Amino acid sequence: MQIVTRKDSKLLGRTELEVLFAGKAGALNRKDAIKEVAQAMNTTESKVTLLRLSPESGTRALVGRFHVYDSEEGKKKISHDYLSVRLLTKEEKDAIKAAKKKAEAAATAAAAAAKPAKK
Repeated sequence: MQIVTRKDSKLLGRTELEVLFAGKAGALNRKDAIKEVAQAMNTTESKVTLLRLSPESGTRALVGRFHVYDSEEGKKKISHDYLSVRLLTKEEKDAIKAAKKKAEAAATAAAAAAKPAKK
């Protein structure tokens, strides 16, 4: 793993990285890439967000764009939710969808019960 560019953003409380994984195309998944970046930056995986992991044309190299936050709270405030959902397994994603549907159904039922009936 080689850090190509590193940019510190004090305002957002994060470090923006572009990383080159030489010879790892097809052999490295998203979670493993996050682990490697977390180890290289001496931080926990929960503070690292993977934006993009794409192969370089004509080589077996992967290029990844990451944000490494100073705190988990900062990551929760700024980072988009879909970036962390991409890392979940299919079962975990299905459980989140089912919980969301159940909450929406309960909200519509409560709204319907609160609405007075017309005569």
